[in-house]
Amino acid sequence: MMIFKRFRTWILFIGLALLTFVFVACASGNKTTSQAPEKVTIAYQPGINYANLLIVKQQQILEKQFPKTQFEWQELSNGAAIRDGVIANQIQAGASGIGAFLVGWDKGVGWKTLASLNYSEFWLITKNPNIKSLKDIKPGMKIGLPSLDGIQALVVRKVAQKELGNPTALDQNLQVISHPLGLQSLLTGQIDAHFTTPPFQFQEVEKGGRVIIKSSDVFGKTSAASVFMTEKFYNQYPEFGKALYTAIANATKIVNEKPDEAAKILSEIDGGKVSQEQYKKWLTNKAVAYGIEPRAFLQYGAFMHEIGILNKQPKSIDELILPPLKGGGGD
Repeated sequence: MMIFKRFRTWILFIGLALLTFVFVACASGNKTTSQAPEKVTIAYQPGINYANLLIVKQQQILEKQFPKTQFEWQELSNGAAIRDGVIANQIQAGASGIGAFLVGWDKGVGWKTLASLNYSEFWLITKNPNIKSLKDIKPGMKIGLPSLDGIQALVVRKVAQKELGNPTALDQNLQVISHPLGLQSLLTGQIDAHFTTPPFQFQEVEKGGRVIIKSSDVFGKTSAASVFMTEKFYNQYPEFGKALYTAIANATKIVNEKPDEAAKILSEIDGGKVSQEQYKKWLTNKAVAYGIEPRAFLQYGAFMHEIGILNKQPKSIDELILPPLKGGGGD
């Protein structure tokens, strides 16, 4: 009888120990998946392509949800700089174009798309009356654009392939320059053409520039800017990733449904240097559109693989997106 009681006591003890272990493990697991990062740097580029992300920044949506996280927002000149920051683990969420993203994806950066931001057209603009198409670009002439693997450079190569028979025919004419500096350089005649984004292209046309190429005529509806983060970071902090996705989606609704409110926020961000009325005019221009579903990633990937920029070609959008975008469409 005594032996049975001792046996029963040991069974009870072991059972309680197992329950305690399971409880602690579950609690520890929940803590790991729900904890917020200590510091997050979010990088983006100049222009209204990032309007919805800028609204997230200005309204401090993430700061309110994650009060213990230190946030830093950086404006960088191009997607290549953002990609380098992600590689160096200095940037956790980066907003840039398809080209820079796919080069990083191909090279093993390990990042994927959290959300698209914008579908704006990009325009190649000139003030030189002798330039009607790429066929008129002579040796020594300069085409300003933000990076050599960005959307603008890829559009130039696609058109050069069609019109000149060689996608790299004008590579020696390409000059890397930031959007704001490119605007000034075009207006002062330091470059012969500028492939830029809203609102800089609108300002150039207002100052007498002519559009000779529109990106939409070459690749159709394109995610001009998207937010990317590494799959490792997303898996480590899924709640943060989902929160950023939701914040972008909500800010996108503001831009699309309440352009007056969005324009007011953007004007406040730059201290009123550009009026609310001007921002609204830009945001509602037919060349500008906002949405979170990725577009044209596979088209750009196929072309970049064709001309040797990528070693591998994405076959499905699922290879390139994070869980919040799964099942939501895209191409």
